[in-house]
Amino acid sequence: MNTLSFGIDFGTTNSLVCAWGSALLGEGRPVAFWDKAPAGKRPHPSVVWYGPHATPIVGREARQNIGSNTMNMGHAFVSSVKRKLGRNQEIELVGGQRKPAWEVASEIFRHLREQAQQHETLQQSNLAMTDCVVTVPVDYRGLQRREIRRAMQRAGLTLKCFLHEPFAAMVSHFYDPTTKLDGVAGKRTIVFDWGGGTLDVCITEVSTDGTHVYEVAHDGIADRAGDEFDLRVMNALERKFIQRSSLKLDDLPLRGNARDRFRLAAENCKIALSTKVEERVEVPNLFEAFGKLHDLEETMSRGKFEEVARPEIDASESCVQRCLTKAGLTPGLIDHVLLVGGSSNIPAVRAMMERIFGARVAVANEPDAAIARGAAIVAAENWMPYNVKDVGVALSDGTLFTVLPGDRPLVPSESQKFTFYCVDPRDGVARLQIAEHRSKGDRTLSNLADCLLITTDPTVRDFRALDRISVQFIVTEDATLRVIAQSASTGKRSEAEIHDLCFGLKLR
Repeated sequence: MNTLSFGIDFGTTNSLVCAWGSALLGEGRPVAFWDKAPAGKRPHPSVVWYGPHATPIVGREARQNIGSNTMNMGHAFVSSVKRKLGRNQEIELVGGQRKPAWEVASEIFRHLREQAQQHETLQQSNLAMTDCVVTVPVDYRGLQRREIRRAMQRAGLTLKCFLHEPFAAMVSHFYDPTTKLDGVAGKRTIVFDWGGGTLDVCITEVSTDGTHVYEVAHDGIADRAGDEFDLRVMNALERKFIQRSSLKLDDLPLRGNARDRFRLAAENCKIALSTKVEERVEVPNLFEAFGKLHDLEETMSRGKFEEVARPEIDASESCVQRCLTKAGLTPGLIDHVLLVGGSSNIPAVRAMMERIFGARVAVANEPDAAIARGAAIVAAENWMPYNVKDVGVALSDGTLFTVLPGDRPLVPSESQKFTFYCVDPRDGVARLQIAEHRSKGDRTLSNLADCLLITTDPTVRDFRALDRISVQFIVTEDATLRVIAQSASTGKRSEAEIHDLCFGLKLR
């Protein structure tokens, strides 16, 4: 185990760094570098504030100033930049200036590194935060992972490897410094990770000898998570205010920073109702009607919150059922159920999961830190991601010519080159289908990309003289498989990048 290693949970709404290693064994678990907020242990808000200051301000200070500066000239606030990665989007900032999403994300990584360096753990050890394991959603594609890597490099950090968020949560919950993950060897765990931006549901399994962790199936919902709860709370409070007054919705425009203040109050209400049966919400000068300002002063009960949140909770239940179906499992074949993320604190969410899985449901200790802690453990133990299923070229007889074997580490590697004779003499086109075995131990093939089409010499139709197709396979820095197929006679080529490889963790 290294002296000190780092894991980063880069989140849509909040982000966090944790550290683990031999220097921290006395702590019993990885140390979280929380935001030094007055309200206790909180992660760092993933908010970037561009303004008249020399460098952008990130985190709690940025979030606190959204309300008072959103409409002021020369100020721009960027939230949820994680959702914009991998889409070739530029974000408009101050004075018409535009930046790519990954460059905005780099400011969050810079803030996390600077905050970590100020933590007493690093101050006392005189160590620097450099190499990190970073977590990503299970459905994150290669371009999104690539932009995270670029953002880290710009912030002075080096990516050690990517780790799926549900894997990190499972590792954090079951890890023991002495026995590692031996306590769950041969067991299946379904991880229900519901944060502010996305829902990830993943079934993981630890091999019976305790040497590997692999994904059995996953599903998820993007853009339907904690942030959506906030909007539904806002709508419910707004309707309640209208019913109590003689005003109409069209008479109540939200001016200036009112919507940002309203959304923050709604989020605080949602959080409070995880432990309270009723919460009072007060937002001064929220509405303006006919030249007069109106305060919002309403109460919301837990029952009402669960009513307005029901569509989201029902959608999450469907996501769980889809994941079980993909895995070919019933709830009774799941050994552990782990709830992670801020939305997992909602009592109705836990009740829904208990209705499916019974008493096996457990909420991760400090759900806001579970993913970053798991990443730090993986970094310290030097566990590396590997490819779970054989990947290769589908042959005409239904078998697979393997080019990326299961158990192969998903780390950058030199290219492998193979030659195929796959030209159709009817049209002179070579067709190459990249596939994998549908599940571990299943010989049925599942396609990973559209068929690659390579045009060859159209004058050659004799099968004895058909073209050779040279194909390179490269594992990239972003844990994708790049495929380059080229005609030996014409030089024409076709390329594909396989993003959805099945990840696992090799423990030893």
